[in-house]
Amino acid sequence: MVKRRVFDEAFKEMAVELSYVKGSIQEAARELDIDPGRISKWRQRHKKNDQTLPANTTLTDEQQQIRRLPS
Repeated sequence: MVKRRVFDEAFKEMAVELSYVKGSIQEAARELDIDPGRISKWRQRHKKNDQTLPANTTLTDEQQQIRRLPS
C-alpha cells in the first residue's frame, strides 16, 4: 500500500512561490520531489484566492517582496 504524503498550507504556498521564482513548475517539482500536477493545482487555487482578497489586505514585508519578484 502506498502512503499518501500530506502537505500543510505553508508548504503549498512555498512550493507555489518557488515555482514562480524558478520560472517553471517542472523545476520546482523536481527540486521538491513532488508531482508537477500538485504544484499546478496549488497555483490555480492560489490565483483564485488572490482574486478574492479585499484590496485593503495588508501584506507582510516578505509577501510584498515575493509579489515584486518577476514571474
